[in-house]
Amino acid sequence: MNFGKNIIKRHHLFLLLIVLVIFLAGCARWPTDPNGGGNGDGQKLLRVRVDINQNGLINTEDGQYYIVFDTNKDAPFSPADDIEDWETGFYYIRLDMMGFFLGEVLESGSSEQFLSGTVSDEYFQILIPLQDIGDPEGIHMNVITTDLDNVTYDALDIDYYIDTNIISTKTENDFIQDSAGGPDFDISQATTTILIP
Repeated sequence: MNFGKNIIKRHHLFLLLIVLVIFLAGCARWPTDPNGGGNGDGQKLLRVRVDINQNGLINTEDGQYYIVFDTNKDAPFSPADDIEDWETGFYYIRLDMMGFFLGEVLESGSSEQFLSGTVSDEYFQILIPLQDIGDPEGIHMNVITTDLDNVTYDALDIDYYIDTNIISTKTENDFIQDSAGGPDFDISQATTTILIP
């Protein structure tokens, strides 16, 4: 009779051990630091979708599309419309004929790496871990379209601020048909989402 009780106790102990292992493995997927974004699958992500004029098409043969980030939350406004005025420490996404690139403005030039993203007829979208742009508490963002020589066609005409501590979605609109490059480079709106997978 004691033999049967010992088997039941061992089964309960074994089941408890399995539940404990599953619980600990599951917890490792979420942020370890609520202010820092954590690591692994649970880190904070930034999704940005840029829509252009409905009469245009994404056109990387004749121009380029940029998303630029100033990760200094105390910055007075979003990065400048003119790429030549971007400051050291700014991060940017560029979409051109070769695809998407994540770059950082350095004292002497820039550093870039390939980035995956989605391109449709009238919008493009990227998803990046906030850790890849310095894990900021806030971001001032601008969206810019240019010709192949980086002369600006269009840009958002507002200060677009993203609080990275709030899991939310935000959309800002731009004036329609104000692009010097025509509808292909006429920014319609930008939508940002902070999320944790």
